[in-house]
Amino acid sequence: MVMLIIFLFTAILCKLVYVTVAKGEELQVKALEQWYRDVPIVAERGRITDRDGVVFAQCETVYTLYCRPIACVNKEYTAKVLAEKLELKYEATLQKISSRSSEVTIKKNLDKNTVLSIVNSGTTGLFISESIKRVYPYGDFLTQLIGFTNVDCAGQTGIEAYYDKYLTGVNGYVLTESDLVGRVLQDGATYYQTGTKGGDACLTIDYEVQAIAENAIKNCQLNTNAKSVSTIIMNPNTGEILAMARTPSFDLNAVPRDNVAELMSLSRVNLVSDVFEPGSTFKIVTSAIGLDSGAIDLNYRCFCGGALVVDGQRIKCWRTIGHGSQSFVEGVQNSCNCLFMNIALAVGVERFYEGIRAFGLTSKTGIDVSGEASGLTIKESDVKTVDLARIGFGQAIAVTPIELLRACAAVVNGGNLVTPYVMDKIIGSGGQVLYQGSPIIKSGVIKESTSKVMREVLETVVLTGSGKGAKVEGLRIGGKTGTAQKYANGAIARGKYVSTFVGFAPADKPEYIALIVVDEPVGAYYGGIVAAPYVGQMFKNIFEA
Repeated sequence: MVMLIIFLFTAILCKLVYVTVAKGEELQVKALEQWYRDVPIVAERGRITDRDGVVFAQCETVYTLYCRPIACVNKEYTAKVLAEKLELKYEATLQKISSRSSEVTIKKNLDKNTVLSIVNSGTTGLFISESIKRVYPYGDFLTQLIGFTNVDCAGQTGIEAYYDKYLTGVNGYVLTESDLVGRVLQDGATYYQTGTKGGDACLTIDYEVQAIAENAIKNCQLNTNAKSVSTIIMNPNTGEILAMARTPSFDLNAVPRDNVAELMSLSRVNLVSDVFEPGSTFKIVTSAIGLDSGAIDLNYRCFCGGALVVDGQRIKCWRTIGHGSQSFVEGVQNSCNCLFMNIALAVGVERFYEGIRAFGLTSKTGIDVSGEASGLTIKESDVKTVDLARIGFGQAIAVTPIELLRACAAVVNGGNLVTPYVMDKIIGSGGQVLYQGSPIIKSGVIKESTSKVMREVLETVVLTGSGKGAKVEGLRIGGKTGTAQKYANGAIARGKYVSTFVGFAPADKPEYIALIVVDEPVGAYYGGIVAAPYVGQMFKNIFEA
């Protein structure tokens, strides 16, 4: 008997120790969940600003209205007030606040005056929590890059999604002491735990430059009736993205969620996620590879009779009557396809592919934007002579606009391959640096001397060549036009073109490099006519600002 008593006492003591020590914290939490009602206090999401503090995204305080059915003693009256004040259906509201749920959400994103009018109307069983709503002061501005959040302020696209973990704060809560069925105790305690604000994100974007870009593409689309127009402006020496714009677009304060397919299409950062055949803008890369490899020099000449026969195939120059005998510089100014076919053939497959790999045209740039794609090239071992000839003038290869811009930046910045980036820094609520962006630069893609020559040659394209539309009095601009046919179902889509222009300024020491992509312009479609003038106008406005 004594042994049995000792055994039982020991067992009870062990159980007591287990419950109070090992399971104590867990059981305390469960007890609190039974005796307290938890209403969340949503933490403020961090702001998104430009490099100088101009606010692109911020939060405003809104309120969420809850009902605890067990505490609602005048349900018919409460349902009537809610239906009138919040434009809800009476029967559905009455059913909701009469449910057996411990707590139901009536409506989110309410303003202070609406909430006060309900609270002061004599209703019962209603509770309020403070929440936040995302607001975009400039509406349809930098839309695709900034992105948007859902109703709970969680990032869904763009910067809002990519840097969501930094922008999202830590929620607080209000604990209210209640009985077993959820009624608030008259003399019960209430505990408040404030939330922690999310980090503020400072982009590399320059508001003034972005505004110039937005205006330019809207004018371009208006004048060309294009399907879409996009542009990027970057610091060619650091990779900082100063502007990124696309039209058509939408107001971030009124996201068109009814048509998901259309919304996803309009939300895509196509400058990063879509590939296209670059056409003549790619001739910048071909020229640089040819000069840097020693396959050609400034004294190089070729004859253009309107076409070149390669592997038995007759490949036309855009000028079907030909350019005749011309120097390298003249051929670049004329954007002569025959010149660039000859350069590519002189370089050879192995060296040419080494060159496009060095310019980053076979891999992603690493830009901090979701959905980046990489260029598409024919496998080197499968490249035929005729393929190489076509690649030389920008056919039989596809790249993303950001890849093309980065490659062209390396051509004119002294031969350095930069990694484009859009986030400068993210600062926490306590002033601590949560994230710091910085330039990532790979030097030696081409020789500095080659880069200097290319800057000089490309400046003549704007002065006297196909890029004259970008010319601005008193400002040195270099660049190259591009016009490429589009494809549909593996065949050329007749009458559909992508017109482009890559420009940089000042031409002798570039501070800005810009690419504009005009998709399916109606009527005139040559890049020198529909694209180049808008880059020139952007540079003019930037340097006059």
